[in-house]
Amino acid sequence: MKRLVLVLVLIAAAFAPSALAGTANGGGRGTVDGTSPFSDFGFGVTADDRGVRGTFNCLMAGSSQFPGFTLMAVRGQVTNATITANAASFDGMGMFQTGNQGKSPATFHVEVTGGGPGVGTLQLTLLTPFLFVLPTERVLVGQISIR
Repeated sequence: MKRLVLVLVLIAAAFAPSALAGTANGGGRGTVDGTSPFSDFGFGVTADDRGVRGTFNCLMAGSSQFPGFTLMAVRGQVTNATITANAASFDGMGMFQTGNQGKSPATFHVEVTGGGPGVGTLQLTLLTPFLFVLPTERVLVGQISIR
């Protein structure tokens, strides 16, 4: 009897919805201090039984210029994701660009929570070509949706 129960639990687990399944989409401008722009961002991530698909782009230039750089950008394809009720984390590979210093291959990790201005958050960590943890931003303009 115990074996039958164990088999039924394993079968049910195999067909249960995964915490990895869902979509996370967002775009807008983030802020660290609540008023000044810090980055412009956009992403779309889907995780389902077909795998993980998506792209990520974060740009700090112009009115969102990162101190010390005329331009800083991280962008690429999402390779791994975990999506829950109101949060998502995902990893990707692409490129890191710093204006006159040029472009480098890069890997990155992103944590987001859903919501609009003052509520949604985005935190980017550049993993390679060097470890660089950026501060957590709140949505200043735009929206992050997680389903």
